[in-house]
Amino acid sequence: MSVLLVIISYLIGSIPTAYLVVKLVKGVDIREVGSGNVGATNAGRVLGFYGFLIVFLIDMLKGFLPVYIAKTIYGDVFIIYLVALATIFGHTFTIFLNFKGGKGVATGVGVYLALSPYNLLYAFIAFIVVVALFRMVSLGSIIAACVLAILIWVNEASIILKIFTTVLAIFVIYKHRENIKRILNGTEKKIGEKVNI
Repeated sequence: MSVLLVIISYLIGSIPTAYLVVKLVKGVDIREVGSGNVGATNAGRVLGFYGFLIVFLIDMLKGFLPVYIAKTIYGDVFIIYLVALATIFGHTFTIFLNFKGGKGVATGVGVYLALSPYNLLYAFIAFIVVVALFRMVSLGSIIAACVLAILIWVNEASIILKIFTTVLAIFVIYKHRENIKRILNGTEKKIGEKVNI
């Protein structure tokens, strides 16, 4: 049962929402436009705010539902972290697109909506502040991941959750390494900049 749940969680995480929505609406492969990333931010560059919002919410649900179900069945045990990891890895390394997916932020939001919603709220506030000031979703995502990791260490008792969150924050930063380079050299795209198709 536990192994099956992890496999199903990976497959749910693997659903390439941004690819499917952009293909359906614009008839283009999202991997060939904008940053090439199969995630909500790049979908927003192609489709605008509502495209971003739709993809983000679906990707968030991909993370929330499996973890919420696992937590309901098993409680706070190791299996829920395997389920969480499977959904995020499914999103970032989707089997349906030759293991090229998004960066795991929206799906990670869903995971923490199930694991630690109050700490997620404060990390989300940090995200909003950073994005409002700098108009860069990537920078907001990196800062929010770091803030969430700090809050989990301060506010939560579970050592597994603390280690899991730290590893996940490092993973999010690693997935944004190209964005970090563009931020440092001043070429990172900002909110409102659309791509030519």
